[in-house]
Amino acid sequence: MRALEDIRVLDLTHAWFGPICTMFLACMGAEVIKIEPPWGEMMRAMPPLIKGRVSPSFVFLNRNKKSLTLNLKTEKGVRIFKELVKISDVVVENFSPGTMERLGLGYEVLREINPRIIMASGSGFGQYGPWSRRPSFDPIGRAASGYMYLSRPEDDPTAPPQNPPDAIGDTIPGLFLLVGIITALRHRDRTGVGQRIDVAQADCMLGVINSFTIYQICGLTFREVLRQRGVILGGVLKAKDGYVAITVPMGAIQERFLKALGLGPSVDESTRRRVEEWVAGRTRREVVEVLVKARVPVASVDSLDEVAENPHFLAREMVIEIDHPILGRVKTTGFPIKFSETPGKMDGPDPLLGQHTEEILSTLLGYSDEEIAELRREGVV
Repeated sequence: MRALEDIRVLDLTHAWFGPICTMFLACMGAEVIKIEPPWGEMMRAMPPLIKGRVSPSFVFLNRNKKSLTLNLKTEKGVRIFKELVKISDVVVENFSPGTMERLGLGYEVLREINPRIIMASGSGFGQYGPWSRRPSFDPIGRAASGYMYLSRPEDDPTAPPQNPPDAIGDTIPGLFLLVGIITALRHRDRTGVGQRIDVAQADCMLGVINSFTIYQICGLTFREVLRQRGVILGGVLKAKDGYVAITVPMGAIQERFLKALGLGPSVDESTRRRVEEWVAGRTRREVVEVLVKARVPVASVDSLDEVAENPHFLAREMVIEIDHPILGRVKTTGFPIKFSETPGKMDGPDPLLGQHTEEILSTLLGYSDEEIAELRREGVV
């Protein structure tokens, strides 16, 4: 049994911020019904399109979900959505603020239909505030929060900020949205009452910046504080065949590190050079073996191919394979939280567009085949 097996989620999300949240809900057992317009949400067209029709990003973000096509700009589409709200637990959306109200589906309307409903809204700048109506994507939240400013290269503060290799400005807010939903479910268990959740990208990115508080107190960023510490022996260092990451805090770990390299206890700039030379003269594997034995935090900077074959991640089921209806056997990531009693699973592929429309309308709402066919002819589903 999975923890959220008795929870039904109506998923109106698109792009990245919302879908990564609802994907994790689905992996914890929730029935997540992804509601898309009949032409599909934007991530289905995110390149590269494999076999001309499958977006790898969509595959990643929408595993374990069901797909219902529904045109919410039609009267019948809105009516069907309201019927689903009556028998659901959570509505998740990341439209621009005000969109749900314009559709006639704002929180006040939904809680009249179902007082237990939880409505979770993700947006760039929140449901209120001077910037609340501004559109946003991942880079905008990072820029406005100061997160992007802090990503400037250390050796050249005038250089442009460095972009992260993945959508961190969507992923972190998506996880906050997930925490909000689970917390609201806990509150509802105790009180029987649903609530509205308002999560903003910019808020979340600001909320995780340690440097903000450090800077307000002493005028330094976290990296600047580390540099004031003196000579830093670790970092990302070049080996014969690539790079290794080594963390050497002062104290017992530093003592073990210096002993493993055959260096004396005193540390100065020459010590740093000798560390770099020691790493440069060895392969990544050789460096890792020595430092792991000395109990020094170290890891090879591995490629994605190397990660896919890493026995540790394989043992923890963080690299798995799923059967995709178009792509066949697909290697992807597993569920990162390990529960002893209610394990989460990434065992299902992303749904084809509208794959579960008939099932949902007939099984959950009692629509006949003739009624569903009429909805299709009218462009409602």
